[in-house]
Amino acid sequence: MSEQAISVVICVYTEDRWEDILAAVDSVVHQSLPALETLLVVDHNPALLVRLGQEYKEHTGAKEHTRDGEVRVLANAGPRGLSAGRNTGIAASRGGIIAFLDDDAVAERDWLLHFAAGAAI
Repeated sequence: MSEQAISVVICVYTEDRWEDILAAVDSVVHQSLPALETLLVVDHNPALLVRLGQEYKEHTGAKEHTRDGEVRVLANAGPRGLSAGRNTGIAASRGGIIAFLDDDAVAERDWLLHFAAGAAI
């Protein structure tokens, strides 16, 4: 675990927000301070889990190991809901700092830079 590296967790639950989810991930991938990883936690929606897994496997060349900047798709390991989804993301993260982004939000380009600066205080 890297102490100052930032993991971003985005909890998702519906395919109705497909374009929003892609935009949220894209906004994290293009940060001025790159995230160590982006974790997409799917809340008890098998079809969405498969679809996102296919989407990001193609783009990340997902393998058994993880690498910096990777987008990982995970199933919520707990009961349905945001709290369990976030806990799943926390348990799977490798960063020393964890940032949460809503699935219908787009982060400003310097979001993680400011986040890291605040964490350093």
